[in-house]
Amino acid sequence: MIIQSKRVFVSGQFIPAQVHVDEGRISKVEAYGASVPDEDYDTLLIVPGFIDIHTHGMGGYSADEPSPEGLVEWLKTLPSEGVTSFLPTTTTQSRETTIKALKNIAFVKKQRHPGAEILGVHLEGPYLDYNFRGMHLEEHLRAPSIEEFIEYQEVSGNLVKYMTIACEHDDDFSLTRYASRNGVKVSIGHSAAGFEKAMLALANGASSFSHSFNAMRAMHHREPGVVGALMSSDAYAEVIADGYHVHPNVVKILFNAKGNRNVILITDSIGVKGLPEGIYDISNVKVSLDRHGTAWIFGTDTIAGSSLRMNEGVRFLAGRASVSVETAILSATLYPAKAIGIENRKGSIRSGNDADLVVVDDNFDVMAAYCMGVKVYSKQ
Repeated sequence: MIIQSKRVFVSGQFIPAQVHVDEGRISKVEAYGASVPDEDYDTLLIVPGFIDIHTHGMGGYSADEPSPEGLVEWLKTLPSEGVTSFLPTTTTQSRETTIKALKNIAFVKKQRHPGAEILGVHLEGPYLDYNFRGMHLEEHLRAPSIEEFIEYQEVSGNLVKYMTIACEHDDDFSLTRYASRNGVKVSIGHSAAGFEKAMLALANGASSFSHSFNAMRAMHHREPGVVGALMSSDAYAEVIADGYHVHPNVVKILFNAKGNRNVILITDSIGVKGLPEGIYDISNVKVSLDRHGTAWIFGTDTIAGSSLRMNEGVRFLAGRASVSVETAILSATLYPAKAIGIENRKGSIRSGNDADLVVVDDNFDVMAAYCMGVKVYSKQ
């Protein structure tokens, strides 16, 4: 298969090119018009498939639920927003609930359904701070445990690839070191840590920060806090780019502080995504979904999650947050791939990579999506 456009995103910029696909991978990238294409997308943008490394669910389904049908429907729907691979993300639940969820994700992954690829699991919780827990269930919060983490890896078939923890509760950074030495990326989040504690966590293996600014100790001029650490370090920093979790100008400040590098667009969507305004029970928490698509813990002013679509997030970055189009695309493709160590096969259009490709217009509406070279979504 050959697809082409006068604007193909290669190495951080757009060029006229055609992409050759063979057995699910990009075999070569040639000049526009070099061969007769199967699809010519003219001036539409061909970009790498978006990678969402922090997303809890949609359409009434949450990753905490042991429902193969719900997960399959989720992965089949994601390409419509440009997502070709993702990390289903759990929340803080009982040990038994989490084990069932991990087994379910492993079961569905083995079936290889058409749609977005399950890259692994993002374990968010239960090792979080009480005061910055957000929607995570307080009765199931607990101290980091290597033994419990090993159990989770065993039942999931080593699918846990990324984990959010409050580093100040990880005694001597034991779990941080163990996980990072065993191929799991550790992200600091839901944390009350001070600046030095967060920096020490990075020195002991942590490599990113979860949903920057949300559910973490803010920056003060006499104590930079977690926010100061994420903005001054070279670690990866997730951000929910919906305009409600973080002010557009603060998002821009984050990109400036990071030199327009290593910022990762995430949705942090929960099961209310795609549902109408109303009240729902999601991951054992009662939430209200407002007309803007933001979910709140019912009866409080605490945000529970979003219903953001990834292509909407890219549009927000390139528009309201005044980030360049190229940087916005990198935040949804190459940087998440690098953050979880899969940049050798995902996140960029180059020979040898998986043929995860998305066609969007100038408004970032998705026209078509290819997962491993198979067209799984077309707006027509």
